[in-house]
Amino acid sequence: MRNDASGICVHHVGITVTSLETSLRFWIDILGFELVGRDELQDSDFVRDVTGVYDGSIALAMLAKGPHVVELLEYKTALGRKALAFQACDSGATHLGLLVKDIDALLCVAATHDWVAFGSPQVVANGPWAGRRVVYLKGPDNVLIELVEPGPGED
Repeated sequence: MRNDASGICVHHVGITVTSLETSLRFWIDILGFELVGRDELQDSDFVRDVTGVYDGSIALAMLAKGPHVVELLEYKTALGRKALAFQACDSGATHLGLLVKDIDALLCVAATHDWVAFGSPQVVANGPWAGRRVVYLKGPDNVLIELVEPGPGED
């Protein structure tokens, strides 16, 4: 095994959303994340220098579930903003994988927030995830989440 001296670890995952308030209800009320803090970035020069977005201002919220942090960002202003439409197979597409106790129950509640599964949960037949149930959800902002339910005998 290679000795990693880089000091790199994942700090957070950022997701751009259309409505911060709507997204917060889903992430907190349905997925059980806790609100860590909120901020507004009004300095368009700062936003441009960090993100490459011109004339940008951002309302954001940091959420946590255990050690995992998700940052939700709503761009209040931005030049060239558009909604993305993509498939999981498209280069650059990303998804967030969440380990859940009951996929079926979560799918029912997620649907009330306009998150839709691509199909029914599937059981992984082979490999290290054999026995687990998995399915992708797509939310109103085209965000992809993979739900993973442990297999029999897993915690």
